[in-house]
Amino acid sequence: MTTVFGMPVAVILGQLTLGLVNGSFYALLSLGLAVIFGLMRVVNFAHGAFYTLGAFAALLGLQLLGINYWASLLLAPLAVGFVGIVVERLLLRRVYGLDPLYGLLLTFGLALVCEGSLTKVFGATGQS
Repeated sequence: MTTVFGMPVAVILGQLTLGLVNGSFYALLSLGLAVIFGLMRVVNFAHGAFYTLGAFAALLGLQLLGINYWASLLLAPLAVGFVGIVVERLLLRRVYGLDPLYGLLLTFGLALVCEGSLTKVFGATGQS
C-alpha cells in the first residue's frame, strides 16, 4: 500500500474529502448569514435550522410518505420554503427596523426550537 508521510493514501484522501465537505458547509452557512443580514438587516441564525429541516423533510418524504428520491429533493425545499415564508410573515416582520439584537434573539430561539424538536423526534444519537 502506498504511503505518504507514513500514512496510507486512502486515509489522506478521506481526510481531505471530509475537510472539503465541512469547509463547504461552513461557507454555505456563513454566506447565508451575510446575505440575509445584508438584504433584510436581520441577523438570522435560523437559516441553518431551516437547512436542517429541509434535509429531514426529504428524509421523511422518502421513508414515511414513500415519495421517490428526486420528487423528495424537489418537494422538501418547497415545503421548508413555505414554512420560511410563514415565519417571516408572522414573526420576522415584527422586528424589522428594530435593533438587530431582537432579530438575533428571535431567530436563535427558532433555531433552538427546531433543534429540540428534531432531537425529540429522532433522538440525539446516530442511527443506522
